[in-house]
Amino acid sequence: MSSIFLCHTSIDKPFVEKLARDLRRIGVNVWFDKWEIKVGDSLTWKIEEGIRENEFLGIVLSPEALKSEWVKSELGAAWSKQMKTRKVFVLPIFYRECEMPYFLSDRKYADFRIDYEHGFSELAGIFGIDETEVITQDNWRKFTRKKKVNWKSFKTKEFEQLVTTLVDRAYEYKWSAWVGGTANEYSISFYCSIKKDDTFIHNYISFKLVGESNAYNASFKKESNPNNLKVSDYEKYIGNSIDACDECLWRFMDDSNSIYGTPTEKPFYFTERFSRGNELHEAAKEMMRRFNWYKGDKL
Repeated sequence: MSSIFLCHTSIDKPFVEKLARDLRRIGVNVWFDKWEIKVGDSLTWKIEEGIRENEFLGIVLSPEALKSEWVKSELGAAWSKQMKTRKVFVLPIFYRECEMPYFLSDRKYADFRIDYEHGFSELAGIFGIDETEVITQDNWRKFTRKKKVNWKSFKTKEFEQLVTTLVDRAYEYKWSAWVGGTANEYSISFYCSIKKDDTFIHNYISFKLVGESNAYNASFKKESNPNNLKVSDYEKYIGNSIDACDECLWRFMDDSNSIYGTPTEKPFYFTERFSRGNELHEAAKEMMRRFNWYKGDKL
């Protein structure tokens, strides 16, 4: 298993801790001072041990790091090890704009200055870890232009979580919910009817994961069936997270209930989705395998 000693200055510690956790997640052993040095430990001996025993030293480059005496000391020890072993040991991690040290100027660096996920993918590649292992439920939008990464499965999983969260919210407020089908994928509408003074008041709000941006937009058009809405109807930008949509829905329903009262008609929930391609056939085959004593691959 690959291992790395993260050399950095204290001002960059929040970034370094995130990087350390992400590297651990993909199977890299990380030496991070916050995790390794305990009360009573000798700083000098623990750092020397970390540099000696790890496969790589990642130098997190920033203006403050290049002025730090601790960073200079660690980098000097790492460079000495690289000269003795004649193997690449020092990995430049370009975090914030600064003048690249002369002895690292001809080295390929992982560039985190503009985009974290891009820099992380570059660094992961050093350890033989490709993009398919770097993608997560939180960062899949960064990979939508990558052909070899199955980011669509993460998109589908997120929408599934969105539906569950928002329908639970609608149930709490007695609003109905309707998930879009193949005519309007990744969309969901919420609506209610309130009887007041012998008339019915109807309120509507819909959400959709829109286009190439994969952001959530909202529509307030009077339509309970999301399949009857057009992309252009979703005019209000909400955000890229389930939490943003949940807060928007909660505020909308809470305002409606405060002004008009609690919905008086029984709510309905249409949350089933249509199968795509041969999904139904594959699901049937999986069900048959579950109820078969034979678990080999010959039949």
